Amino acid sequence: MKKILSFLDNIENYVLLLTFPLMLSIVFIDVLFRYIFKASLPWAGEAARYLMIWLAFAGISLGFKKNTHVGLSFFEERLAGKGKKIFIYIRSALVILFGGLIAYYVIIIMQMQIRTGQVSAAMEIPVWWVYAAVLFGSIMIIVRTLQMAFFAKGKDRV
Repeated sequence: MKKILSFLDNIENYVLLLTFPLMLSIVFIDVLFRYIFKASLPWAGEAARYLMIWLAFAGISLGFKKNTHVGLSFFEERLAGKGKKIFIYIRSALVILFGGLIAYYVIIIMQMQIRTGQVSAAMEIPVWWVYAAVLFGSIMIIVRTLQMAFFAKGKDRV
């Protein structure tokens, strides 16, 4: 059970460790093909773009986990005592609401894409896989915000 919890606690790291080297490799191979063999890989640009989307949403979630988003900490650092605590809970509620709205609407979009069988142009993979990155990111933002606001200990506690 501890291994599962540890995996879930570091899921953003695993997504980043998987997507970044894979994206970098695909782009590098495509550049080699383009300049050495004078032929581009038609799926490489699309794959790199989709991996970048996953990378971005995992990174956003990791930023929330570590409370390193500049816009979120700017006001917090200027407040003290009870004002800081109130600000943190209001901020957390707004972030959770925003993440919930994103998740809700992305689920609607994904359901439509699954029903219609929409696939990507070059790789012909289901487009909802790409939108799953947005769902993953918004859910993880909610989870990380809840962790920071209510369950963190010591200096990590907001």
